[in-house]
Amino acid sequence: MARARLSLVLYLVCLAHTVLAQYTGYDYGFDVRTRMKRQLGQLQATVVQDKSGGDIYVRQEIRQLEQDRDVWTLYILGLSMMQFTDQSSPTSYYGIAGIHGMPHQTWGGVKPVPGSEDTGYCTHSSVLFPTWHRPYMALYEQVLQELIQTIAGFWPAPERQRYQDAARRFRIPYWDWAATPPSGESVLPRSIGGSPYVDVEGPNGLQRIANPLFSYTFKPLNTTAFNYRPWNYWTRTLRSPSSGGPDAQSNNSQVAMNLDQNRPSIAQRLYTLFSSYDNYTTFSNNAWGAQADSIEALHDTIHTLTGGFGSSVPNPGHMAFIQWSAFDPIFFLHHCMVDRVLAIWQALHPDAWVTPSPALVKSYTTRQGQIQDANSPLTPFFSHENGTFWTSAEVRDHTKFGYTYPELERAAASTADKTVSRVTVQAVNRLYGSFSPASLFLKELRAQGFKGDREVATAGRGTGRTTDLLPRSFSLTESKIFVGDRYHEWVANVRVGTQALDGTFVVHFFLGDPPSDPQAWPSAPNHVGTMGVFAAAREDNRDNEGQGGRTEMGAHGHHDLAVSGTVPLTAALVKKVAAGELESLDPADVEPYLRANLQRRVLGPKGEIWAGEECMLDMGIQIVDSQVRAPYNEEELPEWGEAKVSFEMC
Repeated sequence: MARARLSLVLYLVCLAHTVLAQYTGYDYGFDVRTRMKRQLGQLQATVVQDKSGGDIYVRQEIRQLEQDRDVWTLYILGLSMMQFTDQSSPTSYYGIAGIHGMPHQTWGGVKPVPGSEDTGYCTHSSVLFPTWHRPYMALYEQVLQELIQTIAGFWPAPERQRYQDAARRFRIPYWDWAATPPSGESVLPRSIGGSPYVDVEGPNGLQRIANPLFSYTFKPLNTTAFNYRPWNYWTRTLRSPSSGGPDAQSNNSQVAMNLDQNRPSIAQRLYTLFSSYDNYTTFSNNAWGAQADSIEALHDTIHTLTGGFGSSVPNPGHMAFIQWSAFDPIFFLHHCMVDRVLAIWQALHPDAWVTPSPALVKSYTTRQGQIQDANSPLTPFFSHENGTFWTSAEVRDHTKFGYTYPELERAAASTADKTVSRVTVQAVNRLYGSFSPASLFLKELRAQGFKGDREVATAGRGTGRTTDLLPRSFSLTESKIFVGDRYHEWVANVRVGTQALDGTFVVHFFLGDPPSDPQAWPSAPNHVGTMGVFAAAREDNRDNEGQGGRTEMGAHGHHDLAVSGTVPLTAALVKKVAAGELESLDPADVEPYLRANLQRRVLGPKGEIWAGEECMLDMGIQIVDSQVRAPYNEEELPEWGEAKVSFEMC
């Protein structure tokens, strides 16, 4: 029955893609190009404006933005118009998406350094990774704002002012891939993956148009720049493609299932980044260091899950590969979320910021080994018409671009840093702490009417008796998780080269034997989590004769750099304690259990499977244990002790 339902879903998705070809952009009833000649000319400008002193509005989660029908209508119309703007314009959708990777061309006149012509501008595995994307998202937002403000003026006089007011408060939405979705819904919102078309009530009435969040259609596909199979004949962006052929269709249902199954792991990773990582350098990027996870590593996993992996997927979609990813409309929703994570982390750690570090891989304007710091130019994003660029120091305050985020807007009601942090911490606990044992601790404290006075609660610390610190109503299961107010967090740290498999790949973890069919891995009951390695597409797919094969630099100038990420194990282990299959979270119980039961599988970019041989890929897997103190109220985060390697799987 499950396979039959999946087949039906795939058939409906394929049918929907056939329908997609019938729809284009919105018909305003006049020649938009002529009407917008002056505005389109202004949109050729490449300066990312400093809006300090202007209005600050909230970037909302996409589902929240959808509730504001006027702003949502303008968003869909504006994004659609942006996608139908001539690709030769630097501020067309194609032009802005192309800044990140392909087609490896100069934007805004900012030329490459010699030897870096085969890369994009994005700074991966770098301390500039989070900050580089901040002006990138601001540029995308400001172009959309210009289009939306113009579109608002197309409404007849009775409604025009209403839409112009809505246009002023428009800010790009983010997609929260870690929070609990509304009841009955997937992590992947319906507005993104539910339909290839959308009905929109614009200034010229109700029309059905191509959904600009579902995919982007190249107009036309540049097969000279996109000279790799199958991207040289995929005329639109795809997620979890049904085949490697020109008629491939997206399977957003598979993507949704992958994201839903991995959300506990994703939420735990984000909660840990907020509560345990206080060093900007390790937080910022995925280069192997003392701490294994980072915002970039978590971001990489979302890219790979959204691109789609499985035995029935001969090639993951555009989002799974560095050079193609920005063309999928979900890219900008995802990176707006990454910017939000950075902004929240900044509120929690206001004194931490970019410190000098060498560039480990080259970008379009960066040489390998070049020292990068807070004053390095974030090319190609101009801050002024005189040719100066934004820097990390200058984008540290995100509000100068005219936006903020919900958790920070509420906090801004007070100017006291302590109050700001408390409000932000409350949001972090409520949104992302539900899979941590800390949430069990807080839940019982609330149930007992405990006021969260840590000094009173910890007066008996050191006796070693659980009853000294915990409410008497704690269940037998929970008493096996906590010793006083302490518990153990267990994590699998993974280190591997980005070019180990000549392209993007994923590492799955299971407690017990995984299903034989990789397509069933993400939905398996014993699936613990996935770590994705976000890489460039393999070069042996080139159609141009004589250009195939790997190079010293790897695909597209990316060295085989060792990167790292994590898969949290604690939530799965807590379930085993509750089921009576594991005595406690203590190392004496957990280590032998994991040695006997924890399994991993590697799935390559062409569906290749490694089951036990992945250590030959020069992969390192460490099982790490940290003792953590639980928070006593929602204005505190867990306090992590020293991480200790329990054992190594590779």
